[in-house]
Amino acid sequence: MQTTAHRKFKKASLLLLALTIGLFSLSACGKSGGSKDKTTVNIAINGGLNLLTIAKKKGWFEEEFKKANADVQWNEFQSSVPLLEGLVSDRVDFSFIGDGTVVTGKAANSPFTVISVTGVEGNQNSVIVKPDSPIQSIADLKGKQIAVAKGSSGHIFLIKALQKNGMKESDVKIVQLQPDEANPAFQAGQVDAWAIWDPFVTTEVDAGRARIVESVKTMGFVAPAVMIGRDKFLKEHPDLTAIYLKVYQKAVDWVAQNVDEAADILATEKKMDKELVKKLVQNTHYINEPVTPDTAAAIQSTADILLESGTIKEKLDVSKVYDNSYFEASKK
Repeated sequence: MQTTAHRKFKKASLLLLALTIGLFSLSACGKSGGSKDKTTVNIAINGGLNLLTIAKKKGWFEEEFKKANADVQWNEFQSSVPLLEGLVSDRVDFSFIGDGTVVTGKAANSPFTVISVTGVEGNQNSVIVKPDSPIQSIADLKGKQIAVAKGSSGHIFLIKALQKNGMKESDVKIVQLQPDEANPAFQAGQVDAWAIWDPFVTTEVDAGRARIVESVKTMGFVAPAVMIGRDKFLKEHPDLTAIYLKVYQKAVDWVAQNVDEAADILATEKKMDKELVKKLVQNTHYINEPVTPDTAAAIQSTADILLESGTIKEKLDVSKVYDNSYFEASKK
């Protein structure tokens, strides 16, 4: 026969079990019957005058991602090398890089895929020198100190320019500097030349502080810039990837019709002269297109050159680094 104490213990145990089951059921209902967990989309601005800066100011990404229960987190990097470090540590889901960084990044097994092409003319990558410098050609760079952010599009342009003139990187003295460090060093005459991109090229030239020795245009190089996505994010959120590319297309279409306002936004955000910015915007051909055979061939050429120079150690098959299906989905 059960004692009173025994009955009380049994009753308390059953009550505790019922409470536990109830809490578990509530938790399960919250997970399966309610809204899905909110996703954070990490977008990185990779220096320069770009459409992501305009879209950020306009709030276009936030507006569209909110409809899909997603927030936006912004980051900004000086160049592609630290950007890829951010991607590896899951702080970057989408951004844009140059073809050289595509090659060096994939050679280092960075977990990204090219999802569209944002330009094919390069961002005015150039080698610049002081106006009174005796350097008149790439050949004149032999033995000279050249500031450059290693692994950046400017670095890749420099390698190509040297090779086209029968030279190697070892023929010059590379001074590893990010743009914010290289700019004052160049102006102070602490380096002989600077391998860099816009807006720095046009800013220095227009101010009378530099002249161009060679550029992607003068050398006839095709220099694709591309949009990339972090592999894990692309696989887990193809719907958000389509939204991202749709918003970027909106920015491409908008800037073509609103050059003055675009220049206003970029000049304010980058603390630059509006007329200079307007000139830069007008000289830039912003696009959002799938990877074409010609673009793929240009990136493959860069990969082959970097393999020959020893910058990468194994041949890269560029056909494996891009996927146009995300772009196609964004057009539906």
